[in-house]
Amino acid sequence: MPEELQKDIIKVIALIHIKINKKLAQKTINELREDNVIDANYLIKHDNNYVYIPVKMPLKNYEIIDIDGNRKDDNNTKISFSYDVIGDMAIIKGKTENEVNYLAKELIKRKNIDRIYLDTGISGEFRTRSLKLIYGNDKKETLYHENSINLMVNIDKAYFSPRLSTERLRISNEINENEYIIDMFCGIGPFSILIAKKTKCNIIAMDKNPDAIELLRANIKLNKLKGDITPLNGDSGELVKNYNNVDRIIMNLPHNAYDFLDVAFKALKTKGIINYYEICGLDTLEKRMEFFKNSGFEIVYKRIVHGFSKYMSMYSIEIKKI
Repeated sequence: MPEELQKDIIKVIALIHIKINKKLAQKTINELREDNVIDANYLIKHDNNYVYIPVKMPLKNYEIIDIDGNRKDDNNTKISFSYDVIGDMAIIKGKTENEVNYLAKELIKRKNIDRIYLDTGISGEFRTRSLKLIYGNDKKETLYHENSINLMVNIDKAYFSPRLSTERLRISNEINENEYIIDMFCGIGPFSILIAKKTKCNIIAMDKNPDAIELLRANIKLNKLKGDITPLNGDSGELVKNYNNVDRIIMNLPHNAYDFLDVAFKALKTKGIINYYEICGLDTLEKRMEFFKNSGFEIVYKRIVHGFSKYMSMYSIEIKKI
């Protein structure tokens, strides 16, 4: 592996902490928790003078250091499991039904929720969750609040994950006024809604799932927006061919986004940005880095969003057309 590329990958997998004077630590922790940028999988460390807070992304105005992190379950005997909380429902993943029945009791103690589902996998053309009700009433629609927006979510009709909330916030803070944006594979619109909530811009939001587009239309009405969103139902790979000179394209289709890079590249203006997401292992990540560098892209930013399996993670990669 080339030395330069090796350094790039090390940066992606390093665990980032911010270094804070002890006197300011609690105030800082509270603020970062509100912004949902603390990496909750790891313990906060400290020494005699400083506190080291694990964070999901580099933060401006803080001293950043890379140190080994201690996973919470390394130092505590509580049972560890993966789950998403969306509105007033929780979804537990990667467990058997018997395990989930036990874990549900633990979860009810911790969170203000009234129903729990077991996620048994993603299936179908629109990659919706296969769900089994474990606790509460079987109602798959809920109102979800994230950052400054409200989203109507129906987990039976369209896929939605709260795990990209920090990514959505990060990108929304990058947007310039009057940007021309395409949100490919937009789903129910969490990227588009947050961006348009904060900034006057023009967004074309497209998705193949008609139910997702209907939920997007509902979410546009739910929020007071500065920007304009045009929802389009259809194959994003075909729809994007009708556009050019685009400032930014968001490609949140982590299992298949690579297949659509060529059409996205053609729609993008010179110096335009693609926010690209992929679930892969380090070998595939290495190939992607080489591909971007050899295909007219500058790599602006990259990080791990979250783990996916023992050898795979979801990566966020920001690339610029040059």
